[in-house]
Amino acid sequence: MLQYIIWILAFISLYLAIVWLNFLYLYDPKKKQKLKNYPTVTIAIPAFNEEKTISKTLKSVLNLSYPKNKIEIIVVNDGSTDKTVEIVEKFSKKRKNIKLINQKNKGKAAALNAALKIALGEFFACLDADSTIIKRSLTLMLPHFSQPKTASVISGLKVNNAKNIYEKLQRFEYILAILMRKLKASINTLAMTPGVLSIYRTKILKKVGKFDKKNMTEDFEIAMRLKYHGYDIKIEPKSFTYTNVPNTFSSFLRQRTRWFRGFIYNHLKYKDMFFNKRYGILGYFQLPLNILGVVSLLISMAIITFFVISKVTEFFIRLFKIEGYLTTYIIKFPSFKEIILSHNTKIMLPIYIASLSGIYLFYLAHKQSKEKIKNPVSVLTYFILYPYLVLFHWISAISQELLKLKRKW
Repeated sequence: MLQYIIWILAFISLYLAIVWLNFLYLYDPKKKQKLKNYPTVTIAIPAFNEEKTISKTLKSVLNLSYPKNKIEIIVVNDGSTDKTVEIVEKFSKKRKNIKLINQKNKGKAAALNAALKIALGEFFACLDADSTIIKRSLTLMLPHFSQPKTASVISGLKVNNAKNIYEKLQRFEYILAILMRKLKASINTLAMTPGVLSIYRTKILKKVGKFDKKNMTEDFEIAMRLKYHGYDIKIEPKSFTYTNVPNTFSSFLRQRTRWFRGFIYNHLKYKDMFFNKRYGILGYFQLPLNILGVVSLLISMAIITFFVISKVTEFFIRLFKIEGYLTTYIIKFPSFKEIILSHNTKIMLPIYIASLSGIYLFYLAHKQSKEKIKNPVSVLTYFILYPYLVLFHWISAISQELLKLKRKW
């Protein structure tokens, strides 16, 4: 029975890898038009105790290669207790297009809604206060709005200055995410608008009801709501945005648990979109695939963990029961050829092919993001350790949802 489960999972992985590789060639950057005029853009920056990063964020916005009189910057101080307000006020005294809103701590969604309420721009951009953007961000992203059904355009996210193991693992993840979001956009199933620079049509954003203040992942929820109402979301993979990421186990766990709980909550909230012909390939392919991916991960990691524990247990039992086993085990360690011949080809072949496809996607993601594959140890750690971290985060998220623990940002 276990062999059949492994074979099914391997087949699914192989099939999806081939499908995504084929989707890659559907993306046609030539379809994007050049920016003919310069519409007004409001850039909202919600900030809570961001004294260490807000200055760098504002400088990157002020350095945009875009007419200064067409940009409105609104910083929403969400009850900060540090020097965030003082830093922003210094900028606002020198720049008339920088506005500061002070409010009690209500969360990111409430902060964005406060900015949206007074926004004058035809387009409304969200930017986290610990992130920086490249000079051409707006001129690269705005042309995607040439189609009237396009409600939002997102940027390609990268990790800023990855130093320790947690940041380096997320660096790989973010690079892969750029490619995967590009592939989803090519078939119009992209349903994610990260807070790290996503641009919306202001009228549409107000029309669908602003950001959900009670949601743990307001960026994912608003994207799902836009898709629910029939709007499109695009990506500009050349518009890179650099953001800080969790650098400790506890902060990483908190962020991912929140993300994954938001994933569960919002998929349940928009369950009517599943297998609904109104949503086409999003309803019949992408949304079910989102769930299938999580289920496959849980089953795959459970099987791998069981297999590893069984082999380790078997080794130690033999070690203690068979005299001279360790010496014999080391001397008679099987060769590469013996290892290959001992495997069940029917099961392992699709696993090998799916793994190679995954490695190719990994390489392709780095190439298209103009990133080098650094440090072989980090790469190996990513493929071996990272799935277990993700598994742990999913277990934490599912447990908290089942226990109905309070959802908070």
